[in-house]
Amino acid sequence: MGIARRGDRLGLGHDEARLGTQPNLKGSIMKPLLFATALSLSLTGAALAQMQPSNPAQTGLSRPVIQLTGILAKNMDALELDETQRAALKDWVATMPAVRKALEAETVQLRADLRKAIVEGAPSDERQAIADKIGANEVKLVMMRSNCTDHWRQVLSEAQFAKLIDMAL
Repeated sequence: MGIARRGDRLGLGHDEARLGTQPNLKGSIMKPLLFATALSLSLTGAALAQMQPSNPAQTGLSRPVIQLTGILAKNMDALELDETQRAALKDWVATMPAVRKALEAETVQLRADLRKAIVEGAPSDERQAIADKIGANEVKLVMMRSNCTDHWRQVLSEAQFAKLIDMAL
């Protein structure tokens, strides 16, 4: 065993580290590639943050039947989305998850209201009215997922959509 040099201990084994040089990105094809990757990752991160479903066990809401947008956002490159499709995804993520989350929050509140009404012995017709609203909201949430699938079926090519479904199932 020889004596380790300072650079070796620090893991500076590459010529660039020893010489203090770095690759020149100016004018190279790496710069647009790095920019595209960063953009893709930022869109994916935003999409994932917006598309996180409620925890059904925690909120009492039913589990979604199918979830495609998050998978689509994570797999834009694998699905070979063009710029128009990426823009459609960005627009969808900017608006639709907030609509879904608002409906989920309303439904969670209705469930809390129903629980309180049951505990306090509210009249049956009041409890029924709240239960009906919960049911209607659950139907809306399920149909939002269904309509989301229809949306992606229109935006993507047949081959892209089939690949997305394979990824989701």
